[in-house]
Amino acid sequence: MDKLDSLFENSGLIAKKIAGKLSEKEFERFNEWLSSSEKNRAFYEKIQDKRNFFARNEQYEYVNTKKAWERFSEKVTIKRKERRMPLLLKYVAAILLPLLISAGIYWMINERSAEEDQNIRPGKRSAFLVLSNGEKIDLSKEDKEALRETDGTVIKKSNDELHYTEHQPSVPKELLQDELIVPRGGEYSLVLSDGTRVSLNSMSRLIFPVRFSGDQRKVTLEGEGYFEVQKDNEHPFIVEVNGMQIQVLGTSFNVKAYQDELHVYTTLVEGKVRIVSEGRLNDEFVLEPNQQAVFDKSNTSLTINDVDAAQYTQWTAGRYVFADQTLDEIVRTLSRWYDFSYRYGDESLKTIRFEGGLNKYESVYPILDIITKTGKVKVTIKGKEVLFSK
Repeated sequence: MDKLDSLFENSGLIAKKIAGKLSEKEFERFNEWLSSSEKNRAFYEKIQDKRNFFARNEQYEYVNTKKAWERFSEKVTIKRKERRMPLLLKYVAAILLPLLISAGIYWMINERSAEEDQNIRPGKRSAFLVLSNGEKIDLSKEDKEALRETDGTVIKKSNDELHYTEHQPSVPKELLQDELIVPRGGEYSLVLSDGTRVSLNSMSRLIFPVRFSGDQRKVTLEGEGYFEVQKDNEHPFIVEVNGMQIQVLGTSFNVKAYQDELHVYTTLVEGKVRIVSEGRLNDEFVLEPNQQAVFDKSNTSLTINDVDAAQYTQWTAGRYVFADQTLDEIVRTLSRWYDFSYRYGDESLKTIRFEGGLNKYESVYPILDIITKTGKVKVTIKGKEVLFSK
């Protein structure tokens, strides 16, 4: 095991040791690590010195996020289908190891009060289903295992997921459209009548037919959704978003198309998708796996970038991963899920870039603390409002 692996694996033990919270077994593991080399002992002595903690953070005027992420990626492989969170991201991964450990120690020594923890909390499974007749159903409160549409379609609710695949009427009298709305601080998923699974992120909505008919399978998305499309060569699947169409046969991809953002991001995990932008019907773009199309809504331009697609779909597995993203991009994502408002004391703070990730079902406070400890941003929390200032 090299030094980086050893430190990452034992960072939690180091934090607990300084905070005086080691169990008997953890104490034994810590002593084994400490006595295994003089470098480990010297590192621990340096970390536990509070003067080094503050001096080190004064030096972090800029975090070399690109190099840090490349090194981090070599050590940790994020599996697309994996549902278990890696140990590294259990609490919050800040990539820059000394900062991670120091902030972890700072957090454990200075635990926040239970009252404050209740102000900003992780989101949960919640959504509203709007039936074709306008009836709006709160799915977080609805305890029925099945709902019924006006044409007789039975919508099954299982494990906080809707299923439109069973009990379809033999001859639909009309094409009914339903709408699934996910509020701020929520997430939800559904299986469409063709077997396609759609996961919706916070502040998103999907308009879809109760039953597909005709030669196309068409839905409309606002916000962010991850699609696992059931293959059907005779009936292409089409996602309409603001200013563009995404056409597929059978594939997995992520679409991020929030109204308050300038760009629409389409990231392909597997298969192929064809993208057509409105106003440029002769321009078609075909994505390959691990490519991302960035559509600019202001001028309808579209660019294709090579990316690690897994990074953009980790929210479906319970993680947020940020690779060389601006503070504003990170805060937009976090505020939607944790349902807090925010403002900037200085607009220049929006463009500062950070690297890291967190388990989205746990507290947001540690990552806000780590942003503060970089020395570039001051974070002030009052209730459910966060102020970022110099």
